[in-house]
Amino acid sequence: MYTNPSGPSDKKLFSFGIPTLDEILGGGVLAGSNVLIEDEIGAEADPFILQFLAEGLKAGEYGYIFSTEHPYEYYNEMMTGIGINPDMLEATGRLKFIDAFSNPFGYTDVKTSHEHAVHNLNQPREINETIRRSFLHVQNQAILKRGIVLSLSSIIYAADDSKKVIFSFLQNRLAANKREGAVTLFSLHQDAHDPILVRAIEHNCDVTIRVSKSETKTERPITETRVINVKGKPELTGEPVLFEFISGKIIPYYEEEAF
Repeated sequence: MYTNPSGPSDKKLFSFGIPTLDEILGGGVLAGSNVLIEDEIGAEADPFILQFLAEGLKAGEYGYIFSTEHPYEYYNEMMTGIGINPDMLEATGRLKFIDAFSNPFGYTDVKTSHEHAVHNLNQPREINETIRRSFLHVQNQAILKRGIVLSLSSIIYAADDSKKVIFSFLQNRLAANKREGAVTLFSLHQDAHDPILVRAIEHNCDVTIRVSKSETKTERPITETRVINVKGKPELTGEPVLFEFISGKIIPYYEEEAF
């Protein structure tokens, strides 16, 4: 994790552990931030999101996964591939998995095997309270914490009033981040929603990064990331950066044949 040793705690920077991306962001993401990762159909955004969480866990931070789209096993496999042992971290209380996938609408008797779960994605208060309760064991301790929410899209689909639910959730997370010096990273399937709603969500986040599918002239798939907004620092937005995934690692792609 990058830090500003001479500045106050709210100037701490949370890095992705991806040098090219961290450099674009000026070292990382400011503590207290909401961060939005927008993906497009066919683009792999999850490796960037899980790398962000893993970077903090490797540095001794605490973290949580709030999942509406995949079971725990999905994240376990991906994080194991980047050098993290989720089972051990869960056992020691440093990583919390919040299951909003097994029974997100409360319509069935499906029971989760995890301690923390959300059974109504239409209730931002339940979501935020579940996240808060998952860290009661360290509530009086000065810890660094980052969380990932995959994804806002599922919450939008579930909500009777998507704008009210989403913005209530985002504002609560932002307030908690400011209070705790934490960062929450959200994923959103950008091309699956009304552009006006997407823009409104972007305005409620401090950093927005878009992940798109691209390819080389030889049709080898690669991933394009572009920082499209950093509040108060427009100079940090710019040209897209290309990556590929090799053996679980995110590798910058530099060849001129990419387009």
